[in-house]
Amino acid sequence: MKGIRRASLLVIALLIGFTILRWSPWIRVDGVRVQGVHHLSSQYVSQLTRIVLGANMLRLDLRGVRDLAIRNPWVADAQVKRDFLSRVVTIEIREREPVGRVQLEGGRTVWIDAEGVVLGPAQNAVLSGAQAARGRVSPEVTEAAVALEAWDDTLLDRFSSFDVSDPNCVVAQGASMPTVLCGPIGELPRALATLGQLSRAKDLSDFREVDLRWGSEVILKP
Repeated sequence: MKGIRRASLLVIALLIGFTILRWSPWIRVDGVRVQGVHHLSSQYVSQLTRIVLGANMLRLDLRGVRDLAIRNPWVADAQVKRDFLSRVVTIEIREREPVGRVQLEGGRTVWIDAEGVVLGPAQNAVLSGAQAARGRVSPEVTEAAVALEAWDDTLLDRFSSFDVSDPNCVVAQGASMPTVLCGPIGELPRALATLGQLSRAKDLSDFREVDLRWGSEVILKP
């Protein structure tokens, strides 16, 4: 009986001790490290740090901190770890990488990643009229944006606008240049290659319209 009583008292003491620690200020978070950040703003990192700093190490909701981090579209994944000895919490961020710029319907210009996720504000997008649903653009828009990022800068100076409002026929335009009918958005990388070859071979400013919708056949309208 004495052994049972001692064991019961020990369990009770441990529970009381754990409760005291859980609600005491003695094991609060003293430091926060946020790793893997390249594109996230310093304001966002500071906000994330302030939320964790000073929290009780035992009551810290690691999953909640992770869920908060991945709400930011730039964050693909996050891992949260705590070190009780140093009382430091480490937040390891895996960011999304921007691969292209698009101007969405309504005029907002944004970066997108390889999965079409809308990341954040951008400038000087030549691809316009893109539609986004649930924070993403279509794979075809993504592929088109990537192709335009890799296109010759001198050609982008001539053709500064690619309108994808009608996905069945992308329309390219530029100052003193003809209107170019590029065909379906999924064919834009091919059309860009053709337009590049054509621009180097001919002075297109003499034409009113260039039609690239017919595969290998090019129609030039004076």
